[in-house]
Amino acid sequence: MIKKVFILFSLLLLIYMLWPGPGKIADFAPLPSSVKSTLAGDNIEQVSNVAAYFSDNYRGFVVPYYSKIYQSLSHLPFPPMRLNHPPEYSWNVIKKHTDSTYMEELVYPLRDSLYVNGFEPFYEDGSLKFWGSTKFTEGSSPDLWYTKATIRYYPAGTTVKFLVWGGIIFSIYWLFRLGKRIFI
Repeated sequence: MIKKVFILFSLLLLIYMLWPGPGKIADFAPLPSSVKSTLAGDNIEQVSNVAAYFSDNYRGFVVPYYSKIYQSLSHLPFPPMRLNHPPEYSWNVIKKHTDSTYMEELVYPLRDSLYVNGFEPFYEDGSLKFWGSTKFTEGSSPDLWYTKATIRYYPAGTTVKFLVWGGIIFSIYWLFRLGKRIFI
């Protein structure tokens, strides 16, 4: 009975880890009513799997929006976990010198991660958050934007997934055998 449960668990874990999902940042839709940033480091030509958008969408919209997209691209019946990181973490996972007021990670454990970074120099009512805050402009567009959202996707390779799966299965098996010797 225990052997059958272990085999079933192993297969289900392997299926979960290898289930197809997004492959690159281009699979994620842009924010609604936004303009794609062409600033240095804000597109995949300079930094892999990154995209940035200027918009008037705040954190309460941006993070759930990308969570839904990520879930639909992963074809899983449950949403990704949301991990809140300090804004300074954006320098490590997005790129150096990334302005940030919030940093969240959407993750399917043992699979891949999508980082959502936002810079909001204004409150939703339009008042300044910081002294000297200015609205964003993009290129020759006359539009002014209140926020900037940057996303970066970190896919996990199939070989890495197999190695992690093998390590988990081996560890469970070894701990079970060790426990069996101790208690018998």
